[in-house]
Amino acid sequence: MPRTYVRRFRVHWTDCNATGHLSHVAYARMVQEVAFDAGIDAGYGLAYWVKTGVGWLARRSHIDYVRPARHGDELDVTTYITRFSRIRAQRDYDFVRASDGAPVAHAAIDWVLFNRSTGAPARLSAEVMLAFRPEGPDPDPGTALDTTRLPDAPPPDAHLTSRRVHYGDMDEYQHVNNAVYLGYLEQAAIDATASAGYDAPRWPELGGLFVIRQHDIEYLRPARYGDALDIATWIGQFTSSSLRRHTTMRLPDGELAIRAQTRWVWVDAASGAASPIPGELLEALRPGRPDE
Repeated sequence: MPRTYVRRFRVHWTDCNATGHLSHVAYARMVQEVAFDAGIDAGYGLAYWVKTGVGWLARRSHIDYVRPARHGDELDVTTYITRFSRIRAQRDYDFVRASDGAPVAHAAIDWVLFNRSTGAPARLSAEVMLAFRPEGPDPDPGTALDTTRLPDAPPPDAHLTSRRVHYGDMDEYQHVNNAVYLGYLEQAAIDATASAGYDAPRWPELGGLFVIRQHDIEYLRPARYGDALDIATWIGQFTSSSLRRHTTMRLPDGELAIRAQTRWVWVDAASGAASPIPGELLEALRPGRPDE
C-alpha cells in the first residue's frame, strides 16, 4: 500500500476566480504544495532533491472537478503514489470538503525525475521507492493516467493568439510553472469565445456561465521568461451542455510546449447545475463542428 499524506487548506479570497470558485491555478498550486509536504513527511524533502542534484517535473496532469470550492471552505487533500518506476511516479490527489466530506476534485500527475544539470531523466534509488511504498507494489494500484496523445493539429478556424511569458510565471527551475499553464488555458478559451461575440461578461445575460470540469495536459518542453507562446485553441466536440476544447502552445522555435484538452460545461447561474448551452451561443461556437 502507498504511503498517504493529508494536508488541510483553507480557501482564501485571493484563491478564487471571477465566479467565486477556487481557481484552477490554485488547485494546481495545492497539488504541488502537498506533494512537497508528502516528501518531507517521508524523509525526502526539497533539500534532499537539491543535494542529490535532481528534481521533479510534471509530464502529464489530469484533474476532474466535482463541485466548486468557495472562500472560507477548508479542503483536506490526500495524496499517495499509485504507480512507481525508476524515473517516474504517478501521484494521485483527493480533494474533499472538510465540513462534510463531500468530494471536490481528483487529480493525477505523472511526475518524472530529472537531472538538474543536464535535464536528462534520473533514476530513483530503491531506498526512496521503499519510503513512499513501504509495503511494495500495490496489486490494485488504481487507474493509470491515460497516455493517449492529445490532438495538436489545429483546424483552419482555430482561434490563434500569442502570450509572452512574464517573469512571475516562472518557478525555481527557470521555466513556466505547470500551474501557470492552467491560467493560460482558461484565458485562451475565454478569448476564443469572445471572438465569437460572447465574452464572459455577456454570459449572465444568457442565464448561465461556462465552468471547467476537466483538464488533461501534456507538458512537452519548458517555456522560459520572454518566450512568446503561439497559442491555438479549437472545439472538438459538443454535447447539449458541454464542449471539449483542444489547445496547443508552441515555443518560438515552433516546438510544442504543451498539448491540452479541457471540458467546459454550461451551468445555470442560480443553481450551478449543468444545463443546455443556449441556442444562439451554441450556433456561434460550433459552425461545422460534430456532436459527441
